[in-house]
Amino acid sequence: MLPGLPQERKERENMKIQLGPSDIFFPVPAALIVSGTYEQPNIITVSWIGIMGSEPPTMAISLKKSRYSLKLIRDSNEFTVNIPSAELFKETDYCGIVSGRKRNKFNDISFTPLKSAKIDTPIIKECPFNMECKVKKEVKVGEYVVFFGEIVETHIDEDKINTSSMKIDISKVNPLVYCATVREYWKLGEKLGTGFNAGKELLNP
Repeated sequence: MLPGLPQERKERENMKIQLGPSDIFFPVPAALIVSGTYEQPNIITVSWIGIMGSEPPTMAISLKKSRYSLKLIRDSNEFTVNIPSAELFKETDYCGIVSGRKRNKFNDISFTPLKSAKIDTPIIKECPFNMECKVKKEVKVGEYVVFFGEIVETHIDEDKINTSSMKIDISKVNPLVYCATVREYWKLGEKLGTGFNAGKELLNP
C-alpha cells in the first residue's frame, strides 16, 4: 500500500468480493480424452482433470453422468489423455460441444487415431503430448463421475523434446489452457523461473 493515500481509498484497494461456492478455477488443461476402440474411438474435451499422484503416476478426470464417453470408459476401463497445442483451440472446443452419440469427431475435424502402446484406446496424432491410462477406481461426486487412471505410457512428439536430456520444450508443445466459468481459451506466456529453485531467492540467510 502506498503511503499518504486517503483512508477511504486504502480500504477500497484492500476489498475482496465474495463469490460464494463456485467451480471457478484457472488455468486448467484443455485436454482431449479418447475412449472406445481404435476402430470406433470417441473424443471429449475435459478440463476437470489433474495428476493425483506420482507413484504410481495417476490421472483423474471428471465427467458428467450423462456423457457418452462415460459408458465407453466403463466398458474398457481405459482412456487416453491428449494435450492439444494452442492452435487447436477450435477443434478442442468442437469436441466439447458435439456428442459422440451423433457424430464421428475424428472424421469431423480430421484428427488421426494412433494405436497406443499398452492399451486398446488410441491416442491423437495431432496432439503433441499423450498419456495412456488404465482405470483403477471411480468415485461419484454429485452429477459427476471421477475416474482415477494409472498412467501406463506417455508419448511426446520427437521435435518437442531434447532426446539427450529428455527435457520437454514447453514452448514447442505450446499447450492450450482453459479458464473455467469465464469460458476462455488461452495459451501460456513466457517462462518465469524454474520450479524448486526460484523460491530459494526468498530464503533468509
